Amino acid sequence: MSNPHAPPGSSVRWLHLLSWLGSLAAFGLALWLLHRYVTHLAWRDVATAWSQLPGWRIAGSAGAALLSLTMLAMFDVLAARTVVRERIPAKLAAFAGAVTQGISNTLGFHAITGTALRYRIYATAGLGASDIARIVALAGFGVGLGFTVVITGALCWQPAITQGWGRWPGAALLLLLVALVVWLMRLRTLALGRWTLALPSARIAAAQMLVGGVEMLAALGALYVLLPAASAPPFVDFLPIYVAAVLAGIVSHAPGGLGVFETIMLASFPPQARADLLAAILCYRLTYTALPFVLAGAALAVFEWRLRRHR
Repeated sequence: MSNPHAPPGSSVRWLHLLSWLGSLAAFGLALWLLHRYVTHLAWRDVATAWSQLPGWRIAGSAGAALLSLTMLAMFDVLAARTVVRERIPAKLAAFAGAVTQGISNTLGFHAITGTALRYRIYATAGLGASDIARIVALAGFGVGLGFTVVITGALCWQPAITQGWGRWPGAALLLLLVALVVWLMRLRTLALGRWTLALPSARIAAAQMLVGGVEMLAALGALYVLLPAASAPPFVDFLPIYVAAVLAGIVSHAPGGLGVFETIMLASFPPQARADLLAAILCYRLTYTALPFVLAGAALAVFEWRLRRHR
């Protein structure tokens, strides 16, 4: 029986504690496995693979990373259009989305860093905490739709990646996405106690799916273009590996999924290809993680400077 005298938030605190302990355990296991993989690699081979990366591949990875960041910014634009309509300009929503994603993808803890950054930016336009929370929720909903769209496309297009039976769950996911769009043709509102959230219209939900699909493919392409042709699997076969590594990194709460992402990637490739893969991942960390972080940090610094100067 539950203790009637226990504080109301005690169960929530225990759930948070268990969540953090699970994340720390996953992170520790990933670091241990990563250490085992790395110690079996000759760093001379990694350095050789790094030196042989063509400039056009690195440029292509940087371009794909910036395209991914642009699509992530669009999630905020679509979410703001749903929540506050025309009360804030689209360029401010795009700026908030780009800065938030560029910094949060590196620091991790998206729920904390992302919310704090968005609050700082949106509050300058007069938005309250409740509206900002709704924008955060709908932007996250769009990211989730992006994952679902890409997985659905992979299963329907290449069911062989799941030993031939993938077309059935792919078709089921496709029907669910279509049903969601049809369901949203009428205005829908989600109520959580006293807090209400206006769900996106069918048009905006379809736009979120398109944007999410492009974003995920661009993010994947930022790493795939760095893989040498001799060791790169087919693009569709590489997709579920990448998605699994990204999701594991998010769940672990590790900054940028560091360690967890690399472990799953290295475990998915044969030993003879891991030196090339590690060189590609190191370059990917520069183009996809470090570059957006530097650009977002510089943009936020300019934003703060202009805000203080205006005041």
